[in-house]
Amino acid sequence: MKKVFLTILFICSFIYPHPAESGTYSFEVFLGEQFNLPTPLTIKQEGEETIEIHSARYDSEAWTGLNSPYYAWRVGRWDKGRAWEIELVHEKIILKDPPEEVQDFEISHGYNLITINRAWRLPEYHDLIWRAGAGIVLTHPETTVRDEKRGYGESFPDGFYISGPTAQLALGKRINIWRGLFGVLEVKLTASYAMRVPIADGHAEVPNVAFHYLFGLGYEIGSGSD
Repeated sequence: MKKVFLTILFICSFIYPHPAESGTYSFEVFLGEQFNLPTPLTIKQEGEETIEIHSARYDSEAWTGLNSPYYAWRVGRWDKGRAWEIELVHEKIILKDPPEEVQDFEISHGYNLITINRAWRLPEYHDLIWRAGAGIVLTHPETTVRDEKRGYGESFPDGFYISGPTAQLALGKRINIWRGLFGVLEVKLTASYAMRVPIADGHAEVPNVAFHYLFGLGYEIGSGSD
């Protein structure tokens, strides 16, 4: 987990306000849901044949109350209509119709996407905000393969693994509410490759491509102009 914290500190160095810099700082929180496209799934277990699913389908179970729902947050530093941001999207993927050898395969305490984004406001297009980002997948798998369990009941930081890269494209719209407070609507496409997700006596390769819709609230503070 040391690598995770060092990565987050590095990303925050882009966001933290520096002396004599103009600009504004935004803080946003979201709920939402993702729609997963079918993708390959490969499960490798020591001493056993590789399990290959060419078109794995996943549930998202985004609306689960306080039991690890879909959520996201984002912090950004804006200047002249552009921003650097750090974002976390907490999504879940739960394998539908697993083969006989797989009793349970879920990454439900987070197929977490942590990205650095570059964002642009588009005043000529009704102030829509376009952003692109790249970063890491941080997974918390809970699996039972050939009756061998791993990952259940572990809390942060145990059971969390940097598993591969991710990238996103997003388009959003702010709706001003009061002073610096605003609502947000956003759609995004993410493409991720968790190349090494630990399971009992092995690992899985778990790519994911998903469309997301998000809605939330944000607040912007600062003295610069956008």
